[in-house]
Amino acid sequence: MKVKLFATLRLLVNAREVEVSAGPGDSVGKVLAELVEKYPALKPEIFKEDGTLQDRVHVFLNGRDVRYLNGLDTVIQEGQDLRIFPPVGGGKCALWRIASSVRCGQYPSGPCATIS
Repeated sequence: MKVKLFATLRLLVNAREVEVSAGPGDSVGKVLAELVEKYPALKPEIFKEDGTLQDRVHVFLNGRDVRYLNGLDTVIQEGQDLRIFPPVGGGKCALWRIASSVRCGQYPSGPCATIS
């Protein structure tokens, strides 16, 4: 199954979407667990220490927030897509929060392009 990532989450995996083996018939929780196992930098962005979803992250299955379905226990059906959105806000370059070694100038068309 392909999982689509947005905004700063893309920078953590260096891709717009990633492939996981979990999929139809599995729970959203299983897909996310595999995702953070494959990309450990995503774990604190998606999960709290107790294993629940971060309040600030939004996980959509076919356009519906999984919190309003069955949460992490929501079963994925054939043909559905999973998209994960981090919080998005303005202000200074958000990249510093992800990796202190990142410099805004490295991404001339990225989120820092209009920041002076």
